[in-house]
Amino acid sequence: MISTTMPIYRRMKSCGVQNQGLNKRIISGVLEDELYAMQCEIMVDWPTLTIESIQARLKRFTTVRCILAEKVFLRSEGWKIDSQIEGRIKKELGRNGCRHMAALMIDCLRSLARSELANSLRCAMESTSDLDKAGFIEDFFKSYPDLKGIAKIR
Repeated sequence: MISTTMPIYRRMKSCGVQNQGLNKRIISGVLEDELYAMQCEIMVDWPTLTIESIQARLKRFTTVRCILAEKVFLRSEGWKIDSQIEGRIKKELGRNGCRHMAALMIDCLRSLARSELANSLRCAMESTSDLDKAGFIEDFFKSYPDLKGIAKIR
């Protein structure tokens, strides 16, 4: 008998940002599906936007090259989060390690940018009831121009 139901494929991806004092952010990312299971943890110096440390861990992967990610991704320590970071991660880390881990790392950095914007906006709204939100967002990205590209906010 032929089944008419579609196969089920589930993917879970989660990114979170924690403040560690005034000058450190820890970004954690997890990707899990039937083929892949991986996580990364990135420590970023704020506001210099420099990657201080990264840990990449793989539990399930599809190629022998993927396991190289755990060492290859250490190359990103010392990198500045700027307008070139997404391409650099894909080219230098994804091609030499695991492209799925590279995509997870990019999502983590995107979460950092959005989290910082959201927290700054929330604080500003608490102190100014008639805040020009569009103007605030514009000013935020003038202060942190390198975050605008990675944040993917229009």
